[in-house]
Amino acid sequence: MKKIILFLVSFFFANFMMAQSVIVLHSTDTTAVFTGNTAFQDAYALAESSDTLYLSGGAFTITSSIEKGLKIFGAGIHPDSTSATYITQLSGIVNIIDGADGLYFEGIQFSHEIREHFVQVVDDVSFVRCKFISLIDFGISGPPAVLRKNYAFIQSVFLDRLDMEGVTNSLITNCIFNDRIYNTNSNSIKNTSFLYNPSNASYDLMTSSDNNLISNCIFHTLNSYLINGASNTVQNCVTQDAAPDFGSTPIDVNNYKGIDLSTVLIALPSEPFSFDDNYHLTPSAETTYLGDEGTQVGVYGGLFPLKEGFVPQNPHISTKTISSGTDENGFLNVDVEVNAQDN
Repeated sequence: MKKIILFLVSFFFANFMMAQSVIVLHSTDTTAVFTGNTAFQDAYALAESSDTLYLSGGAFTITSSIEKGLKIFGAGIHPDSTSATYITQLSGIVNIIDGADGLYFEGIQFSHEIREHFVQVVDDVSFVRCKFISLIDFGISGPPAVLRKNYAFIQSVFLDRLDMEGVTNSLITNCIFNDRIYNTNSNSIKNTSFLYNPSNASYDLMTSSDNNLISNCIFHTLNSYLINGASNTVQNCVTQDAAPDFGSTPIDVNNYKGIDLSTVLIALPSEPFSFDDNYHLTPSAETTYLGDEGTQVGVYGGLFPLKEGFVPQNPHISTKTISSGTDENGFLNVDVEVNAQDN
């Protein structure tokens, strides 16, 4: 781990000096650095499943298909916490195809769609502290013959829809949704805030969604159009509507209904999503509105409380100072502060 951290420091240092985006490939027997417009494609071509790619801040064009179980870390998605590095953004449609089992992304903004065609069956895919500008569709052309399992979305932001077609036994936790979820079946959705305000019953927050466990969430909409589906367990959630629609035959347990969110949150977040908004509960609400695990509802409760600044777990550059020119000895003074992360 020490070797990796030291190398990361040097690679980000090089990024500052050369003023370009950089990718470091780390495997059991290889460490390689890639720059330029084709940095991601070049790193991906050399990488093998279980290898790790470290992306600096900046924009990268991703390969059109991912068929390797890589671990891919960016510099982060929050403008404030990435002020020294810039956010990491991947451009281009991402197609997840057979062979990508174990694929892991953290600290990355995706500017285009993420897709999985119905003939592809890939398990164990994770997105942590990511931001999604466009649609995620795991059911291109219909449901797969074999269900995929063990997907995870943790501490992430969704500006567009999430279609979970064909994905089961998976987790969405401590996320923020600016749009809707489709076709989530037999999944767990926990400690998540839903900002979207449906205009009528045809646009429920969760559509065609059955047999899910939905717990410790906060629904910001003033109307009742929450869930279109059957046999969902909804527990310890906060709704502003006094008679929310949880779908047909729901299991309705210990929910907080008809609650004015201005009495729950320090400041009411707005739609559309903004990093400037505050999702912290008031001190009294933290002990009044408890989730099924005894911690507060919302994104700062549960097993994966939201990390301030959405900072990824790899060593994080918090500040940098680079002199505008060399000194009398021809040296360029550079001061970079790197912080290790606990999670």
